[in-house]
Amino acid sequence: MTTALQDHLDRVERSFNEVATLLATGDAPALAEASAALHALALEYAPLLGDARPWATVDAVQRQRIAALAQGLGVLRESLARRSAYVQQALQVVVPTPAPSTYGKSSSPFGAVAPQSGQFKVLAA
Repeated sequence: MTTALQDHLDRVERSFNEVATLLATGDAPALAEASAALHALALEYAPLLGDARPWATVDAVQRQRIAALAQGLGVLRESLARRSAYVQQALQVVVPTPAPSTYGKSSSPFGAVAPQSGQFKVLAA
């Protein structure tokens, strides 16, 4: 079981490194495929640490490798957020959108009529 656990951990680490590399290069289609593969490997790996092998029996080297993967996932999450902000800003340059209106919603490009205060219901001359 130990060699199976180590082999599977090796595969998860390789897939993790591939996702990190693709995230750094910005190849979106390949990143989506690699992320799906990493997700599938993680789902396969979870039962190996579940009921069949309690966490207390995992040796120190494997614990360090798992902890490094957990920290690396945090770094990947931050990198993905940065990449998302970068793409959003680049998209804003290519396809600008108007800023949200301060005074309310309007269907007209010239603005809307201000809402009435309710004091003067009828104005007669």
